[in-house]
Amino acid sequence: MVRIKIWLILISIGLIFLDKFSDINKYRDLAAINIQKQTSLLRFRITNYPKLILLQHNTQKQLELENRQLKKQVEEYAIQLQQQTNQTHDLEEFKDLKAAHVQYDDFKANIAQAVIDVNYLLNSKLLIDKGSDDGIEVGQAVVNKLGVIGQIGLVNGKTAQTILITNPDYKIYLQNNITKSKMLAQGIGSNKLLVKYIDKNEKITVGDILVTTGLDDVYPANLPVAKVTKVFYENTGFNSALCVPVVDFNKLQYVLVLKNAN
Repeated sequence: MVRIKIWLILISIGLIFLDKFSDINKYRDLAAINIQKQTSLLRFRITNYPKLILLQHNTQKQLELENRQLKKQVEEYAIQLQQQTNQTHDLEEFKDLKAAHVQYDDFKANIAQAVIDVNYLLNSKLLIDKGSDDGIEVGQAVVNKLGVIGQIGLVNGKTAQTILITNPDYKIYLQNNITKSKMLAQGIGSNKLLVKYIDKNEKITVGDILVTTGLDDVYPANLPVAKVTKVFYENTGFNSALCVPVVDFNKLQYVLVLKNAN
């Protein structure tokens, strides 16, 4: 019994010595601190996890809203830039038409704006923003700086309809820009014209530009009208050709309405 007590006393003295003079105390304290940190972090995550999820959700919503607003601003700026570009282009085209105005000495010119309407274009017609109040009359020529567009077919007070050169009701005498050989052109719809009565000896080829003759008193002479895309060699005394307008009707902005001054 005495031995046991002695051994317990020795063990106690040994533990006190180890605790005081060895690194066990330091390691124990470090382990305790680390366990406390991990426990506190775990407690914080468990307590604040719903708040973190809500904060992340709100942040995502805010970012999406800001992204939509930024995208809308970019689109608005793009539209403004396009409008400025169109206005600049319109002004340049208007100036070009005013300059072209001088070329038609025997004609009075009236500048009008084209109203692009798909329903009109599908029927080979074009609406302009000037009518009888501005001196527009049926039969007057409609052109721009590139060439012939058509002829006034119907007039109201403030607007007028132009029959495009591709309209089946439209006919015009043309001539080869080089040989000056005369021929008859008629609109056939689908942005095309058919040229008839081409002399067999006429060396007309794909790419040739056909122009006005100036003999009808409607158009000045030598205005570009159509470009040859295909030639038909007939067995009769004349050939024929398929053509497309030199003017792109889908891009019209301003036009000149011409009236013979004589």
